[in-house]
Amino acid sequence: MSNESLLKNSLLKDHVGDEANDSSLLIDVVCARVNQAGQAEVKSYQVAQGTTAAAFVRQCGFVDATHALPAMGVFSRKIAQPEQYVLQQGDRLELYQPLILSPMDVRRARARAHPVGRLKHRQF
Repeated sequence: MSNESLLKNSLLKDHVGDEANDSSLLIDVVCARVNQAGQAEVKSYQVAQGTTAAAFVRQCGFVDATHALPAMGVFSRKIAQPEQYVLQQGDRLELYQPLILSPMDVRRARARAHPVGRLKHRQF
């Protein structure tokens, strides 16, 4: 059975408490989106062995075929080539969103809006 057919057969099964069989892996997916409670979204999926991170993201519908893949990582380590990274049992795949504003620019704007004077050295 080819990798593609295994992927299509068992990729989108949400883990609901049933045990994974020998040909599938259980992984957690964390999206950079934050829910109303302020927590990141975490879901568990069963995927076929040999599934790459890029194939998983495309098959799950996180992005369609016309859009570029989002930046992603496993346990906070960025995946340089998601097309070649094969998911492993227990991986925590993280999908990152691009920054809207640079943190440094936000800090500079806040400093300009609320300037504070430097402390003068006291002379004793």
